[in-house]
Amino acid sequence: MSEPAAVVVCCRDRAELLEQALAAVNAALRPGDELVVVDSASRDTAVETVARAAGARYVRVDAPGLSRARNAGWRATDRPVVLFTDDDCLPAPGWVAAGAEALAVTGVGVVWGPVAAEASDGGLVLSTLDDSPAEVTLADDLASVAHGANLGFRRTALTDIDGCDELLGTGAVFGAGEDKDLLWRAMRAGWRAQFAPAMTVGHVQWRGDLAALRVMYRYGLGAGAVAVKRRRMDGAHGQVWSEVLRHGIRHGRRSLLRRRYGDAAAAAVRSAGVIAGAWRASRLEIDSSGHLRATG
Repeated sequence: MSEPAAVVVCCRDRAELLEQALAAVNAALRPGDELVVVDSASRDTAVETVARAAGARYVRVDAPGLSRARNAGWRATDRPVVLFTDDDCLPAPGWVAAGAEALAVTGVGVVWGPVAAEASDGGLVLSTLDDSPAEVTLADDLASVAHGANLGFRRTALTDIDGCDELLGTGAVFGAGEDKDLLWRAMRAGWRAQFAPAMTVGHVQWRGDLAALRVMYRYGLGAGAVAVKRRRMDGAHGQVWSEVLRHGIRHGRRSLLRRRYGDAAAAAVRSAGVIAGAWRASRLEIDSSGHLRATG
């Protein structure tokens, strides 16, 4: 059997969703695996109650932020494999085994799998089945790979890059982008990054269209920030405009031609977020681990 894994699930005030997620995770755990729930500054005790009832190791952080919570989660466990999913996701029964087996390949430090929409009322779908390439490199476009709802690491890879950039991700200055940033910085540190098609989670589509558009704006903020980091650290020029052109203008135009007006609106909102995120990130410092830091 491949090495033991820790599954880290972060939650803030969404105990009902969390209960479903933990039931699915527990069904996927193997002997020796561990479930870690990080309570991201919830305003009551419901998350703690659900976590403890599911047999999870419970960790609380007193300030919100997904990246802060994930850092607390992976640092609370000693398992050599760390898998991240979200409180609105339902991993398949073989999910943990598939992730651990993919990370057993020599040199592979990051893996990700498909994220499938569990249910939708016809509105915007934030996650879809992934048609990722088998492996990506630093030269590739990372926008359409490695969703944070289904992401796995060797613990040593997380240690090498000092974990998540806490200015990225839900609840932080830049409301997303922590997943692409982790992938990119792990590859910079010499780790291979591969797609694991058997590592599948379902994503519960509980947001309405307006909420989904707000999420798309946050996706743009994070993408703009990561693009600036790639330019400043690796000289990867054109990343910001690639995000706007390829994943904004071109995608929006295709959506309009197909009369998919919701998708076109999402592309426009994301592009606006990219520009705003790039501008904000350009005013910040970057430390030796590749994390954004406020100046002064």
